Parts: sequence; C-alpha cells; structure tokens
Amino acid sequence: MSLRNFQIYLIFIALNLIAPCNQAQTNPWPNKPIRLMVGSPAGSGTDAVSRLVATKVSEALGQVFVVENKVGAGGQIAAELTSKAAPDGYTLISISSAHASQAATLKSLPYDPVEGLSWISTVGVYPFLLAVSQESNILTVADLIKKAKLSPGSVSYTSSGVGSALHLMGELLAAQTDTQMTHVPFPAGGGFGYTDILAGRIDMMINIPGLIVPYVRANKLRAIAVTSPDRYETLPNVPTLSETIPGLEVISWLGYAGPPGTPSEIVKKINAAIRTALSNKELQAQMQKAGVRPQANSPEEFHALVEKGIVKYRAIAQSRKIEIQP
Repeated sequence: MSLRNFQIYLIFIALNLIAPCNQAQTNPWPNKPIRLMVGSPAGSGTDAVSRLVATKVSEALGQVFVVENKVGAGGQIAAELTSKAAPDGYTLISISSAHASQAATLKSLPYDPVEGLSWISTVGVYPFLLAVSQESNILTVADLIKKAKLSPGSVSYTSSGVGSALHLMGELLAAQTDTQMTHVPFPAGGGFGYTDILAGRIDMMINIPGLIVPYVRANKLRAIAVTSPDRYETLPNVPTLSETIPGLEVISWLGYAGPPGTPSEIVKKINAAIRTALSNKELQAQMQKAGVRPQANSPEEFHALVEKGIVKYRAIAQSRKIEIQP
C-alpha cells in the first residue's frame, strides 16, 4: 500500500469513528416516542389527568407520548414494568399517591417502592371529598361523628379497595374522632359504590373531587368536607375537614417517575418539560376542572414526599390493625 493510499485509509477510519458521535450529537434524547405507563383504567380520573398532562409535556419535549394503560394489582403491574425497563428515558410512569398507600399495606412488592423508581416531579396535588346522599340526614361532619359514636360501626363508607389511600383516609378519620366505621371496598372500575350511596345502603363516600363534583352539581350527593388545608375552589361553601377536626388534612399527588438509574440529565429535561407544561393556562384550567391543582417539585422533593407518604400510611395501617395484604 502506497503512503497516499495508507493516508486515505486512515482518514476513512477516522470518519467512521466520528460519524456515530456526530449522529448522537444531532439526535439527542428524545429522538423516538416515549411510553407512559398508567396503572388505572382508561377513562378513570387518574388516566384523564395523565393524558392531559402528557399532551403538553410531549409538546415541551418535542416528542410523542404513547399512553399505555397497564391495569391490575392496584397499579403494581405498571410500576413493575417501569421499574424493570431500560433507564433510557423512553419508559415513564404517571403514578399517584396510591403507590405509597399500597407500599404501606403490602407484605412485599416485586420492586422497591422508593428506590425502584427514579422520581422526576409531581404534576399536581388534590384533596379528597367526603360526600353523602342528598337524602341523608347527615348534614355535616359533626353529624357523621355523632352517629358513629352513638352506634359504633353503624356508619359505613366506600373506597377503591383495602389498603387504598381512600380506605386509609377513612381509617384516619375514625382514629382522629375515636369512632369505629365500617369500610366497604369497591374495586377500581366497580363504580365506587355510587348506587349504594344514592340508595342509602352506604352512608358516605370518600373520593377525588373530579369523581364527586358532578354528582354534587346534579344534586345527587352532598359534599360535607374537603381534606385540603383550604376550602376547595370549585365548592367554596364546603368546609374543610380541619374546621371540625383541627389538624386533619390529607393531600394526594400525581407525578412522573422513570426506571431506577435514569440519567440525571434526562430527569432534568423531563422535570423542566413538566414545569413548562404546567405553566400552560389551558392545561391549568383543565386540571383544575378535574379537581387537580397543578404543582411541580424537584426530583429530591418528590423522593422525600414518597418516603414520607409510606411512613404516614404505614402508621395508620398499624394503629388501626389493618390486615396486611399478601
């Protein structure tokens, strides 16, 4: 090989080595669609808000989001799939505070509920509403407590399942008022007991505003309290629970997480995209209509929030002797 041909050969090799680097630089993350796992059924409150937020986050990132409803085991299937996915930023999960209540009441999980995910940011927070039938003689929280004290176990309430955040909210209410109430679980997708509430077979419903407010506006349910520190904007005449039971406040969250080990630069990009999305006035209005207040935080703050939630729910479960599920 002549010296000239050898020089050409070296240049060819160098160009081939540089090409992949240039390609990586011109096609930074994200350069393909992103999967967004949702552990609740299509059309549910969590799913609806998740899709609203995903639309604006995808616009901020300049890449399509493909929402996948991986329903089952109270969200475990979606969380497990995410925890075992490649940490490349192309699999995310829209996850709610039900994740924390589940972690507090199950003996084991197929993933670590805290370190098994990379926490990116909350997208919103929301309270619970306590509601009764319009035909009920329970007009206030004080009436509810009075009835529960007069006849222990006579007051019944619904939730989305044993160990759910809604169930533990009811147990916390009973603990704070030194009463016994009867829990009647309805699996997610099972109507949450609306028919039984309206028929008077169950006394009270605890649920997110987005699923109760329509019934309140239709004069079928009466909201008697909201669990947030301040009154709920959509129902300003409904008192906070803490107005009757000082200090009793519960706020739930919805947020984004990814597989453990997701690169910090990708986490930062998604966090920034979430903040951009939540600044959109249209999205803010849509979320507030669904009963969710837009709110972002840092990955570190989200991580701490999840840890704190698990500790809080575990304390409730232990104090109320709730049977840990297998």
